[in-house]
Amino acid sequence: MFENYKKLDEKLPSGFRDIFPVEAEERNNIRYSIKKEFQLWGYGEIKTPVVEFTKNISAGVGKNWEDKLINFFDTDGSLVSLRTDMTVPIARFSGMRIKKNQLPARFCYFANSFRRSGAQKGAKREYNQAGLELIGSNSYMCDVETLLIIINILNKLVAGNFIIGLGDVSLTEELYAWLDLNSPGKEYIKYNLIKKNYVSIKEYLDKTDCKRAEIFLNLIKPEKNIERIEEILRDTGNIKVLQRFNFLKTIYEILKELNYSKHFIIDLGILRDFEYYTGLIFEAYSSNINSILGSGGRYDKLIKKFGLDVPATGFALDIDMLHMSMKESKLQIFKNKVKIMLYSENENYLKLLKFAENLRKENIIVEQIFEKDKNLNSFAKDNRCDFLGVIDRKFEMIIVDNLKNDKNITIKPEELIKYIKNETNT
Repeated sequence: MFENYKKLDEKLPSGFRDIFPVEAEERNNIRYSIKKEFQLWGYGEIKTPVVEFTKNISAGVGKNWEDKLINFFDTDGSLVSLRTDMTVPIARFSGMRIKKNQLPARFCYFANSFRRSGAQKGAKREYNQAGLELIGSNSYMCDVETLLIIINILNKLVAGNFIIGLGDVSLTEELYAWLDLNSPGKEYIKYNLIKKNYVSIKEYLDKTDCKRAEIFLNLIKPEKNIERIEEILRDTGNIKVLQRFNFLKTIYEILKELNYSKHFIIDLGILRDFEYYTGLIFEAYSSNINSILGSGGRYDKLIKKFGLDVPATGFALDIDMLHMSMKESKLQIFKNKVKIMLYSENENYLKLLKFAENLRKENIIVEQIFEKDKNLNSFAKDNRCDFLGVIDRKFEMIIVDNLKNDKNITIKPEELIKYIKNETNT
């Protein structure tokens, strides 16, 4: 009966693989730990289709999208593609479905993305990712928030054995202008930065200005000492370059005050092959593997392509790489789901971050608001919070609204945890 059937292919298409039960369970534990951290900061999970119209994805991917997308025709003849990442689909969703009074919005996801693998044999085409997107605020504190979340995750999963490279696309763009590069020249430098081909960069820049070439090459080397980078930048004599550097320095100084600077290096040579980044950009590495654990940054112009003109920032972690890099972990079970929205009239963000972190240690979900431009009570209810806390300018008292019974109380900040526990146990 079956003698005419051809033998089925025992191999999978290049770039794809099967995952056995033990490994699948370990990855589920990784996702569980990441999801707990996302929830503690007020991020809600979003799901988008695995297929998008090619014109939408290509708008986010940028130049040479044909080399990055896996395309096919839909039944009606429309050209569609498998998503290459989750940033573009969430940007599309935000631009078309979200209203400004719903911002800022915090989304997280666990999803597979697909890309062409190029000529390298065995290069993967399916990416198992976990990530988040913070939509609707251009505050530098949102960039700090994403970095603190990724630090917390990596501390649990790879036991602190990681380093994060910090760059800034806007700063690099100012350096291109300082180098007086024309459009083809800028694209040539960008291409070789992505490929880490520093020899070609040097040869190209040496043809026009050897001194500036030397300064640029020194700037794109990873550097632990931020003062060293600032010193080199002063040699450019360019005000715009120095002004943009101050943004990066502000973020770094906050991380330093929180005792996290040991996890960071400054790397102005970071550039991704997705062209939507506009500001801060970063990559996470571990000495356990020779690959990137995750990456992210700010993309303030992408969502506008789909409608709503709002800024955004976020990151994605590679579950496959995280799994490979793990040698010991501190995974914990998420038991409590009490949520508070927190706003402070005091702009001492360091104090606010430390205060919020103490709440998270008690498994209380904290969603922080850095810009008060809306009815916080209504916004907190819309975001399914149990409590709203507004800290006064002196950071001495906090007005707490219990959104379940519409009662409020004014207490000292140090009494908040006890109050929340008493209210949620009754």
